[in-house]
Amino acid sequence: MALTLPSISLSSGIDIANPLLVISELNVTNNASINERLEVAMAPGEGEQVNDGYKLVTNNHGGKGCTYMVSVFATQAAFEVGKPPVEVLRDDRSVKVFSVQLADAAYDGMTPRQAAYVHLVTQEGFEQSVEVDGVSV
Repeated sequence: MALTLPSISLSSGIDIANPLLVISELNVTNNASINERLEVAMAPGEGEQVNDGYKLVTNNHGGKGCTYMVSVFATQAAFEVGKPPVEVLRDDRSVKVFSVQLADAAYDGMTPRQAAYVHLVTQEGFEQSVEVDGVSV
């Protein structure tokens, strides 16, 4: 999958019509943490009763995160013959990469790459992007 836009302004100030946008770097992390603590049974909150005086309180945290970078190619033809990208985009260009939480229901059943493309088209400046036929990256 790849996307195109009617036009994009590069950080150099150059405008490119119909660039090819390809996710060029994708990183997925799975993290989970479980915190258990023994509390007095009378303490507020839910917990698994272990005896008359104590309960075990468990908290689960974490998620499935995905970060990605997008390479901008001047044209689909430039991409197909191996020309380098004209720019690599990062989220708002002030942080290293775009970020998406794969655990969100909107991305159920998608591969991380598919979710990244779906996420990208919701970002400011990419709302008009459409899928390019014949490119599967």
